[in-house]
Amino acid sequence: MGEPGPQPSVLLAVSALLGAPVEVDTLLARLVELIREALEADRATLFLIDRERGELYSRAAHLPEIDEIRLALGQGIAGHVAQTGQTVVVPSAQTDHRFAGEVDQSTGYRTTSLLAVPVFGRDRTAGVDGRSVVGVLEVLNKRSAAQFDDRDLGALVGLATQVGEALAITHLDDSGERPARYNRIVGASPAISAVYEIMASAAQTDATVLVLGESGTGKEMVARALHANGARAAGPFIKVDCTAIPETLFEAELFGHEKGAFTGAERLVKGKCELAAGGTLFLDEIGDMPLPLQAKLLRFVQDREFERIGGREVHKADVRIIAATHCDLERAVERGQFRRDLYYRIKVVGIALPPLRQRGPDDVAQLARHFLRLFSRRHGCPARAFSPEAIAALTQHTWPGNIRELEHCIESAVVLCREPIIDMGHLPMPSRQAAEDAALPQLGERSQKGHDSLQGRTLAEVERGHIARTLEHEQGNRTRAAQVLGIGRNTLARKIKHYDLD
Repeated sequence: MGEPGPQPSVLLAVSALLGAPVEVDTLLARLVELIREALEADRATLFLIDRERGELYSRAAHLPEIDEIRLALGQGIAGHVAQTGQTVVVPSAQTDHRFAGEVDQSTGYRTTSLLAVPVFGRDRTAGVDGRSVVGVLEVLNKRSAAQFDDRDLGALVGLATQVGEALAITHLDDSGERPARYNRIVGASPAISAVYEIMASAAQTDATVLVLGESGTGKEMVARALHANGARAAGPFIKVDCTAIPETLFEAELFGHEKGAFTGAERLVKGKCELAAGGTLFLDEIGDMPLPLQAKLLRFVQDREFERIGGREVHKADVRIIAATHCDLERAVERGQFRRDLYYRIKVVGIALPPLRQRGPDDVAQLARHFLRLFSRRHGCPARAFSPEAIAALTQHTWPGNIRELEHCIESAVVLCREPIIDMGHLPMPSRQAAEDAALPQLGERSQKGHDSLQGRTLAEVERGHIARTLEHEQGNRTRAAQVLGIGRNTLARKIKHYDLD
């Protein structure tokens, strides 16, 4: 038969697309274009099955003449593949009785050779390991030969598997879930859909964006989506964790240094701003940046100009800036903890991410199933579905650590489960009430004793006690403690050091 699958370079390109948070329509259009090029076809089409209408429709296609093709199941070559699940190689379309000639008549295009394979997805009625045909991948008219051969068939079958993966990620594979707007960003609740609308507008510009939200709500994923769907998508995405860089190294990390600028500087080193040229600079947790560092950053945010340490030449970097924080920056400005001029420079467009508890049970369930599929594949585990009791527990939990906490919960359950169904016993669902009671015993004392036992204590004392009790309750696990506290792990590490809680 020849080589059974697509070239590694094609698979790598497809895999890279699946890992990017691009808009679903963009993702599918790029996949179809890659497939067309890989098979040296003149045209390629991805059909999906509309179960309610019993039809096949073109979801992504090289189709300049009309907006959409719709076929009844069983109609045409694609309809035959959708109905039977069989692969079809057609050397001469015009003489094949299954060929739907009316499509060529409506488009004015002449199909000569044709290759079509089924795309498989999840089937809710076929058991936990069941698959069903959810679409058809079709290529027309091989440019370098008179017809497609067995080698092309093997390649298209392999690529159809990748397309099935893409459809599963975006929930377009007949899973019964509402599809998300962006690949790898899961959810379709009104709260997150409002965020999608702002993202769609902001992605088409170079405007500076400030992403706000509690820890674990997906701020970095949103930043990457803005980058992947904008004009700078081909450029670098450079992340700067503003909590992880010591103050003494911050300037060198951002702006670089010249050779001989200080002891040990044996060569010129470019900073993150310069490395991000042509792409996006992501300033994560900018609200935790000390004031002296904010002043050093302001000039670059304002003018995109900087000087390397040890140099006098002014450099410019053509970058887009996206910043993110879990802090209330307006309150920080009022308290003098964040520069007002920097705040207004970074908040040209503001995106506020809702906490998971405000997104509703449907989003929680959809995210849980997404992580289940992800970690089952990654760890090679048998778990494929949740029991009704497990789903009920997941959707009723408040998730103070947001999506990150849910992700860790599902990964733990997948690894520990040795059965196809994850049940309540597999879920590490901690009791939050005990942590809350331990962290704020004064509230109970207030109601019982008739006075506020917090009186006379400084804010720092209250915060130190709260962090200490949370760490004790979580048995020293800083990741879990950070989730309970609603802060980033790096922020918790700084506070532990500040309050000498090691």
